[in-house]
Amino acid sequence: MRRRLVVVAGVLLSLLLVALMAPLVSAYAEDRTQDSFTARLTDVTRFAVLAQESLETGRFGRLTADLRRYVEVYGGEVLVTDANRQVVAASQVTIDVDEGRVADVLDRALSGSGSPQPETVWPWHGPSFVVGSPVGRDAHVLGAVVMIAPTDSIRSAVSTRLAWLAIAGLAVLAVAAGGLVGPFVRWILRPVGDLDVAARRLAHGDLGTRVPSTTGPPELRHLARSFNQMADNVETSQRQQRELIADASHQLGNPLTALRLRVENLRADPSDGDEAEMAIEETDRLNSIVESLLDLSQVGARQVTPEPVDVAGRTRHRCEMWAPAIDGLALDAPRECFAYTTADTVDLVLDALLDNAAKFAPDSPVDVAVRTIGDEVVVAVRDRGPGLMPDDVGKVGARFFRGRTHQNVAGTGLGLAIVRARVEDVGGRFDVSSPDGGGLEVQVAFKRRAAAPGSTAAPPGAGRADS
Repeated sequence: MRRRLVVVAGVLLSLLLVALMAPLVSAYAEDRTQDSFTARLTDVTRFAVLAQESLETGRFGRLTADLRRYVEVYGGEVLVTDANRQVVAASQVTIDVDEGRVADVLDRALSGSGSPQPETVWPWHGPSFVVGSPVGRDAHVLGAVVMIAPTDSIRSAVSTRLAWLAIAGLAVLAVAAGGLVGPFVRWILRPVGDLDVAARRLAHGDLGTRVPSTTGPPELRHLARSFNQMADNVETSQRQQRELIADASHQLGNPLTALRLRVENLRADPSDGDEAEMAIEETDRLNSIVESLLDLSQVGARQVTPEPVDVAGRTRHRCEMWAPAIDGLALDAPRECFAYTTADTVDLVLDALLDNAAKFAPDSPVDVAVRTIGDEVVVAVRDRGPGLMPDDVGKVGARFFRGRTHQNVAGTGLGLAIVRARVEDVGGRFDVSSPDGGGLEVQVAFKRRAAAPGSTAAPPGAGRADS
């Protein structure tokens, strides 16, 4: 839209400049045409005075010499005829007195009339002047003088003036485009820009975004009100969805607890002991799903403001906590590495990823690495277990997804979904891949921030520790 408005404004401004400059060019061309015609008419009148004596005496040598000298200086052609249209003196002998315009002007001169006003000379249209004057004394016409005058000088002058005006117009247009059209278009599109920014913020999860609906053109005020109403509806829908999940999870908690207690009472009957154990196991699994749903419903419930967090330090702390549970846990991280996130998000990510590695890849080495790649800080957790089927890798992080090779492993299928949602909630990135050598690697990336003042990063491998 901005480009279209600039083009439209530029075209309108160009038309305005053309409308202002056209009269100037036209007046200049008319003045130059009139001045040149007047000068040539004066010269023809002078030759008519000289020709009078020659026609009366019959001597034309001097007159012919004057005509030729004039043509050498000013260009064109000049001829003198008697009353019978016979050429008696000429600058050159190639002039045809019966040629259209020459014949017309000659007839007018022999009848005692003057030459008509010529058309305005333009660079693309400028026929030669044909100027005539009668030769005679009082009312007696002895002959006529006809001059064919070129208009090259007029066309050149008008072309130069037109070129300078075009250059001046382009300069004015460029200055106006930068100093007038640009700010004018920005002023018009400012409400649209506000709507665009608000729409992007809403798309990134800022459900509290609203735009002013009391300023700008009526159409944009109506659009702003519609946008705010849409944002209200989205926020209400999200809130109702979270409240429904939270209420359902909370309400299911008490019946599940009571059900577990009743099933535990069935253990006293030896004949139903095995069935009771299976029922308790399924009850615990259902209770875990309910708690995970409750955690998932809290994602996006409040605006999270990422802050600088030492991701390397938090990772090192969580690895120390998980070291007794995972044999062969290795950490590769710098001494410090700051990124924009929250401390509890880093803890939740590592707890979930390390818990998955312990469950789905038992007795296999687990590598945890913190790297700085471009403007991101990447936390990677890799195990060397059986991994996933190729078709399942892209589905990791979806709610309730369980790999086909892990259906019998305890879990709800919500752990990585919660991780993914929490990471994206702070503007991070979640990625899963099957590296060479087997196993599964999960990478979580946060936006990087420079190290705190006074701190220095350790060289690669300095933070590695085997547990």
